[in-house]
Amino acid sequence: MSLLLEAVAEVARAAGDTALRYFRTGVTVESKRDGTPVTVADRAAEQVARDWLRARFPDDGILGEELGEEHPGARRRWVL
Repeated sequence: MSLLLEAVAEVARAAGDTALRYFRTGVTVESKRDGTPVTVADRAAEQVARDWLRARFPDDGILGEELGEEHPGARRRWVL
């Protein structure tokens, strides 16, 4: 398996494990400015993914639904 494919699998597992900690815990669903739903689980999972990516691919860009964009001019961008 390629390095990037392995990274995708690992970061997805890390974010998924984080989100699963909130499963059936009765988290509150909030509405974002655009009216779409978001929970603490969504934000936590994205933060874990960002931290994981920053540690392993510091020059890459990241675009996430909850926390916006980092390094917009980067050669490679991870979309969360």
